[in-house]
Amino acid sequence: MIPIGTDRRLNHTPLVNYILIAVNVFVFVYVQKMRSDLPVLRMYLLHPDRPELHQFFTCVFMHGGWAHLIGNMIFLWVFGNAVNDSFGHVGYLAFYLAGGVIAGVGYVLLSGTAPVLGASGAISAVTGAFLVLFPRVRVTVLMILFYVIVPLEVSSLLFLLLQFIWNMYASAFNYGGGVAYVAHSSGYVFGIAVAAVLLAVKMLPRDEYDLLSLIRNWRRKAGYRQAVADGYDPFNPGRSQTRPPQRRGRKWVKVKTVETEPSEGPAAEELQLRKQITADHARGDFATAADGYVRLTQISDDALLAQNQQLDVANYLMSSQRYRQAADAYERFAAHYGNYEYMGDIRLMLGLIYSRYLNQDKRAEEYLAQAVTGLSDENKAKLARSELDEVRRRLG
Repeated sequence: MIPIGTDRRLNHTPLVNYILIAVNVFVFVYVQKMRSDLPVLRMYLLHPDRPELHQFFTCVFMHGGWAHLIGNMIFLWVFGNAVNDSFGHVGYLAFYLAGGVIAGVGYVLLSGTAPVLGASGAISAVTGAFLVLFPRVRVTVLMILFYVIVPLEVSSLLFLLLQFIWNMYASAFNYGGGVAYVAHSSGYVFGIAVAAVLLAVKMLPRDEYDLLSLIRNWRRKAGYRQAVADGYDPFNPGRSQTRPPQRRGRKWVKVKTVETEPSEGPAAEELQLRKQITADHARGDFATAADGYVRLTQISDDALLAQNQQLDVANYLMSSQRYRQAADAYERFAAHYGNYEYMGDIRLMLGLIYSRYLNQDKRAEEYLAQAVTGLSDENKAKLARSELDEVRRRLG
């Protein structure tokens, strides 16, 4: 599978990543012209039996052929732009070079025998960071099946996790074939570790969909499911579920109904959040209510507020440019309040968000097509048709 793009929208121009790609191409073309002077070129490769400091840097910008170069640059383009955007220019350059050095060190210490070259180790660090920062981003890949190229979308978590597992497996079993899998694995481990640490200490901007948040949410949901299994009734928080008599060995144990709210655990946290959101919404503090709602969605997959609360929170998230969270809130509203009088407006808003801000044209087309037939306001319908035409033009 060959990645060709992601649906991650950039906030800044990834200038450093562009420069790194240009430098790699320039060095390769220059080296091609110097093929006659092989002894000079060999001094810039990383020799594991007698490594020199400069080789850990110079080997990162050299490639063995056009296929090697193009393959690496595709990965760097697809995944490096977003990481550059997140790390900033100086931080990304330092991270990229450090990833290349660490990959070289891993190769020298663990399995290095032949001289090595290539940016794969540094790019593995970049893709490892992408895995931690953007696991829910969709990656468009080209899959080659019996001479037929099939485009499809997969989550970056699945695509990059498979890449990481394969490289670790190949490293453990000493696969060769001219590929330095140990260097790749070292880069991946470095990139994953650095990105996770920077997120944990809040040196990188957090996102409700980064890998640490997904792990935390999974643990919370597991705790919530356990609370329900232990008798908590999520549809009537003031009353625990009454369990039937349970047989343990040869004894019967009768479980009593407890008329108190849960005092701890995910269930208690959810109940408290819902109370706080209701209070914040009642006094018109939509900013705090929206923050509480976002935390609620991290605890419960099916989190939903009362109709007016859900809509006000979604509108506030949209107005504060938190587009992914706004889209999620509008979609939950549409799924549960399908009889809402102005559902056409909701679908128009979803179509605009996915078209203009989240770069997901297929979903935008779906909602805009529904909005066109459901809007009574001619100006809104005209806007929906215009945006739908633009989306379909981009989709080809």
